[in-house]
Amino acid sequence: MNWIHQAACRGHDPELWFSTRPSKTKTALAVCRTCPVIGECREWADGHSRINGYPLQGIWGGRPHVRRRRTRP
Repeated sequence: MNWIHQAACRGHDPELWFSTRPSKTKTALAVCRTCPVIGECREWADGHSRINGYPLQGIWGGRPHVRRRRTRP
């Protein structure tokens, strides 16, 4: 995760990326749009369903990452 040191979100309140308030989500997504490593962030999130043992949540790579539900065949 060397890319994380170049992320535009560094230095911002992490709560922006995990908020349920539309105004905060809008702010977080605006920061993501300026990020030079948005692709790496999105790729990382797509490859990881858990972080520190908990389901991955919040905004990653400029999009909300929600717990994926398994569908029955």
